[in-house]
Amino acid sequence: MMAAALLVAVTTFAQVQIGAGYVNSSDRTRASKDADVSTVTSNGIYAGLGFTMPLAGDLAFTPGVYYMYLTNQHGTSALGGIISASGKLQEHYVNVPLYFNYGSELAPGFRLFFFGGPTVSAGISSKTTLKAGISGIGQANTVIDNYSKDVNNYGRFDVMLGGGMGFDFANRLRLTVGYDFGMLNRYTANATSYQHHRNQLHAGLAFLF
Repeated sequence: MMAAALLVAVTTFAQVQIGAGYVNSSDRTRASKDADVSTVTSNGIYAGLGFTMPLAGDLAFTPGVYYMYLTNQHGTSALGGIISASGKLQEHYVNVPLYFNYGSELAPGFRLFFFGGPTVSAGISSKTTLKAGISGIGQANTVIDNYSKDVNNYGRFDVMLGGGMGFDFANRLRLTVGYDFGMLNRYTANATSYQHHRNQLHAGLAFLF
């Protein structure tokens, strides 16, 4: 009952936005302080629901809830392609950005704004599919659950800090571009100097209601 009442209050006093967009994610790992950083890049999409809640003047609070899908694929071969191997990563997240938004109208129906704040990120699923073959004959796929206890070195949760800029058109359409830095070490095993952080670039379009 309280959750329903809160949702009604939010939707009554806040502007609702429904949007989707593109994400470029970088997983950065370092085995020790002196080691080079290794970066693996994934691409994907996001979609979800957000709110714009006016606070004072041109300042607003813009929380939201978004689903995000990321994937990357890589492969290698040897002996002139006789032996080949490939891997495909697929990840699903729920992100809750808690941004603050500040801007002003530059012309009638055209508003420029900047936003920033934390994003709470929770991994729903992360799986790697491995495939190897000889002379084009594929072997059975091996699927690894990266969150399983057997792997046990990849945390589901992150708190990201970031911001960006955007434009509102006629109070009906919103375009945003932003970047978030992962603040938590997602490596969960015992190597104390190992670091694993994820950053993400995102750009999207939303309809305002």
